Amino acid sequence: MYNYDVIVVGGGIAGICASISAARLGCKVALIHNRPVLGGNFSSEIRVHICGAAGGGHMFARESGIVDEIVTETKFSSIFGRSVWLEPSQDIVLLDLVKRETNIDLYLETEAKEAIMENPSKIKAIRVENQRGSLILSAMVFIDCSGDGIIAHSAGAEYRMGREGKDEFGESLAPDKPDNYVLGSSLLFTTKRLDHPVKFNPPEWAYRFEEKDLNYRSHSPNELNYWWIEYGGMLDTIKDNDKIKEELTKILFGVWDHIKNRGNHKAENYVLDWIGQVVGKRESRRFIGDYILNQKDVEEGTLFEDRVAYGGWPIDLHPPKGIFDPGPPCEQYRLRDIYSIPFRCLYSKDIENLMFAGRNISATHVALGSTRVQGTCGLLGQAVGTASYLCKKYDISPREVYHNHIKELQQLLLREDCYIIDIKNEDENDIAKNSKVTASSSKPLEIEEFKYLLPVSSPIGQSLVLTSSKIDSLSLYLSLEGETELTLSVYKVNSLRDTELNNLIASSKLTRETFEGWVDFHIKREIEPGFYLFKLEGNKNFYIGFNPRSFPGIQRIDFSTEFKIAHGVYAFKIAPISYPYSPENVVNGISRPTYYGPNLWISDKGFPQRIDINFPRRTIINTIYLTFDTYLDSPEYLREVPEPECVRDYVIYYKINGEEKKLLEIWNNYYRKRRHSFKDIDCDGISIEVLATNGDPYARIFEVRVYRF
Repeated sequence: MYNYDVIVVGGGIAGICASISAARLGCKVALIHNRPVLGGNFSSEIRVHICGAAGGGHMFARESGIVDEIVTETKFSSIFGRSVWLEPSQDIVLLDLVKRETNIDLYLETEAKEAIMENPSKIKAIRVENQRGSLILSAMVFIDCSGDGIIAHSAGAEYRMGREGKDEFGESLAPDKPDNYVLGSSLLFTTKRLDHPVKFNPPEWAYRFEEKDLNYRSHSPNELNYWWIEYGGMLDTIKDNDKIKEELTKILFGVWDHIKNRGNHKAENYVLDWIGQVVGKRESRRFIGDYILNQKDVEEGTLFEDRVAYGGWPIDLHPPKGIFDPGPPCEQYRLRDIYSIPFRCLYSKDIENLMFAGRNISATHVALGSTRVQGTCGLLGQAVGTASYLCKKYDISPREVYHNHIKELQQLLLREDCYIIDIKNEDENDIAKNSKVTASSSKPLEIEEFKYLLPVSSPIGQSLVLTSSKIDSLSLYLSLEGETELTLSVYKVNSLRDTELNNLIASSKLTRETFEGWVDFHIKREIEPGFYLFKLEGNKNFYIGFNPRSFPGIQRIDFSTEFKIAHGVYAFKIAPISYPYSPENVVNGISRPTYYGPNLWISDKGFPQRIDINFPRRTIINTIYLTFDTYLDSPEYLREVPEPECVRDYVIYYKINGEEKKLLEIWNNYYRKRRHSFKDIDCDGISIEVLATNGDPYARIFEVRVYRF
């Protein structure tokens, strides 16, 4: 018998995040995984990208917390000195992240076989098997992140498998009647281009596909992973997994045969570089909690009081027949905004000490279409891992955490860099929160530099956070050909996201001949500080200075699209100058850009730059949390680490009796979140001096927290 505080079953992204979060909070954790490598669908055995809310098109919505650490390390490994994203080397990176935590005992190639019950509603231990034999592992809390819910099912937890009918939850995307169909599974492959032609002769058992069989399915030879090689949605994805793999293998070779030997795919020099041997599952059991997330919650963004995570990937539903369906391989329903996920979806309604995270949470089939992606699953894993610490701390069940300690759970998640919609840092132990903050400089609100000129053929706009009490002029960098009439209107709005043009403040019209440069629109209006939107229209096409990289506190608006919210920024200047990137932002309780502000300090150009935090009174400290900018507007798979915005080199000083003393210095940082612990220091405040970033001309810090633990 081996005794633990927490046992996590399943070493995918959800299970890794659950284990690490619990271990860092002092729990003794056993992580059970039935494969030789960690990662689940993200491992080198399957090779599925980590995707999340940013992949759904939402602004600055990429997941932070432990899932961000995983992505950062695989996008630039400190072990290998390069990106190992979707390479076999990333398995070592994931192993290293777990091995760093001394509170985790890792059991690889270990099958969780059954739950041993203390009574019908409580798990006492689990039986696992590996090369050492049969082991009994006991714990206070059990977290099932195995996807199929092996232990949850063995314990007798209620679950669903299949699709709900329209009527049960009023879901328009559900079938008319319930059925047993699920999202299918996939088997992936990668290719390599050689400098000479190579033939391919398919095995006799491979399927044969003609072009008409692959309608709606892009299949050039150099694409990475054909996710639409899908099958098994009409079978039992647990019991029939071997049959599904056999069929997917036939399909895979049939698709490659088509690419190589039929049609003009220009694949003569391409060869198969890697062929998956482990099926990537999308759906099987979904266990029932105290609440079932549904389509309405996802689409309307229900703001649950017990929210602990968020999602934003489209509702991504696939036909049960998979590749053999003649229609599109998926239907994606983009969401207008991110949505919250309640803690009640993450623990069993039947088994008092059981939680779950990943694709097996308490959600309908339709809602699962959004929540199942790995970025979201990682947030769910960190939430339940953190909750398990509270179960140990108070000797309570997850349901009691919901009833009595949900705010403490939310605040712990915020401290460890998880974003929770519309909840701020209210940690009473954070010394910096009530401190006075000043800085060497702050960036003015303007974008003078741009990458290229973007053609404009319909009305455009941009929302801004203004701190001044008037607008004298607004200038845009434009390229005009011939006589062009331009109209710029300024509206008061409720947030950076608000595109309702109900409150016109001023309008400015002018006509210019052929010209390229800054065009000044004179406004001359007194205003209240807040959110404003300018809309620009012209009587003919023109060009505007554009930077495809978004900027906090500025929201580009494209009135020609359904959602209007667009990435990137237009070049502009405004007089008088506004300063929304003030140093006080580092203690405002929010550590990422939102539609209500940039929430970070940005210095003016040049280094060094510094930010000073003066405590209300002399106090003893031993821990400092720093949150930097790693450009959360980029989906995980598109990240280029180190991001230029991220602070690279910095020095931390502490202040005592008017003197500064160096506490520590850090070089070559590329992480968003840094925690620095040290021996107790009695001081009056701290300073962070930024010496360099990874390329950006401005110093950027989202949050500073200071503690004595």
